[in-house]
Amino acid sequence: MGDQVWQVPQEQFVAAWNGAESLADASVRVKELAGVYVPGWALMVRAMSLRKEGVVLKALVRATPLPA
Repeated sequence: MGDQVWQVPQEQFVAAWNGAESLADASVRVKELAGVYVPGWALMVRAMSLRKEGVVLKALVRATPLPA
């Protein structure tokens, strides 16, 4: 289900991530690029992978915090 996030070219993913205001916004932007729903966890996995490679991505927050 999260495999589609890896089909989006890196440059487009980075632009969508860095242009987003929240994780939900990034999900919508990447969904438009991938053509299918992309779960937030898949976005986070790809973002972490890119950061490990040295790609600069802005910090995004959830629109609503997770319950305690």
